[in-house]
Parts: sequence; C-alpha cells; structure tokens
Amino acid sequence: MIGDDNFRYGRRMGIILALLAVLACNPSGSERPEDYLIRLGDLKVTSQDFLQAFELVKTAYPGSVDPNSPELQNARRQLLHEMTLELILLKRSEELEIKVSQAELDAAVEAVKADYPPGVFEQTLVESTVSFETWKQRVRLRLLLDKLVEVELRPQVVITAEDLEAYYDRNYRGKASMVDSDQKLERLKETLVLDLRRGKTEEAFDSWIEGLKQKYPVEVNVPQWERIAKPGLAAPPSQAEAGETGK
Repeated sequence: MIGDDNFRYGRRMGIILALLAVLACNPSGSERPEDYLIRLGDLKVTSQDFLQAFELVKTAYPGSVDPNSPELQNARRQLLHEMTLELILLKRSEELEIKVSQAELDAAVEAVKADYPPGVFEQTLVESTVSFETWKQRVRLRLLLDKLVEVELRPQVVITAEDLEAYYDRNYRGKASMVDSDQKLERLKETLVLDLRRGKTEEAFDSWIEGLKQKYPVEVNVPQWERIAKPGLAAPPSQAEAGETGK
C-alpha cells in the first residue's frame, strides 16, 4: 500500500498495520489501572483490543476451529509480539515528535482509493468488517512508521562505490548486457541503487529494533495474558519473550 514491502520492516509491520488495535493514551474513568494487556508509558493495548484484532487474525486459519489448536496458540503469541513492537515504534515516534499531517493522510487515502474501480474499495472494507475511519488510522500509522524509518534508519545506510560494484557484479552484470538504450541503462542503475539500499536497510533493521526494545521495555499484564492464552496450553511470555516472539 504505502512504503516498500520488500523491506523486512514492511513485512514485520504487515500484521500490525492490517490489525491496528485502538491505542488508548489515557485510561477513561470507567477503566481500572490493571485494564491493559501490554503497556508502555501512556500507550496501551487492552485485552479487548487484542481479542478484536485476533478475530481478524483467525480468518487466516479457517480450518482451526479449536481455539486451543497449536496454530491459533502460535497466532496469539505472534499478534502479541506485533502489538508490542507497535507500541515501541509509536513511543519512539512520540519522542522524536514525528507526526503525519491531515494533508499527508488525505493524499495517501486518495492514492489508495484511486487504484480501485468505482465502488470496489468501499465494498472491500465492508467485506473485511473494517470501518473507513479505522482504516484511515491504519494508513496514518503506516505513514508515521515510514517517517520514523526515514529519520532513524536510512541515515545509517551508507552505500559506497565498492558496494555498488560488488552488488552489480553479483546481480546485474547479465541484465546490463541485454539493455539496448541509454534510457533503459539509467533505469537499471536506479534499480540497482534502490535494491542495494533495501538490502542494507533490511540488515540494519534488526539491530535498530533491538536497541529500541532495550530503551522502551513493554510491560505485559500476565494475568490478562493467561486468560487470553488459555492456562496450561500456552505459558504466558515474559517481558523479554514478548519482544522475541515472532522472529
């Protein structure tokens, strides 16, 4: 949709962006302090948020009618990991004061809708049981996370002439021999640089995320997780495990 799915961060964020929970920055008057599943500062995901998101996850497992099946147990833990990562990235965005303007959001929304024939986009949302406003917030989050990566991760990616030469020899020398115009050659060079940058960004992503996990430890409400994960069938993850699940 927005951003490049070839990036590892894009792949790992896929579930998060498709299943964005409603994050409450401050508990309402009717909520108790312990009414959270995972929490990082004033950001939290409640058990209800998690269960609502998991209803969508389950659609990928049509044959798993047993709620305690290994497939669904693993899917629960994966979703917990994804939501934990989401809180960390949102917290980092807040600290760096990274924001998405209304104009940026509107432009992104219109760009996505323009790819659909008339009426098909709206029908797709209806069939997926996702409201338009909820979907817009998912788009906003993706834009926010793309900005965060641009600010923090891309400056770490340095491409040298030696890198380009080696990458060209490994991946493009055969293709270049088939190029029959200067214009196609320029496009090939642009593609080479983009591909190399993707690969280096992917390599840098893991160490960047590990550093953020250390800086922003997420608290898991173990009793709440036990009720969700079914006692005796899926042991509640420790705080460290919550960040490691899904690798």
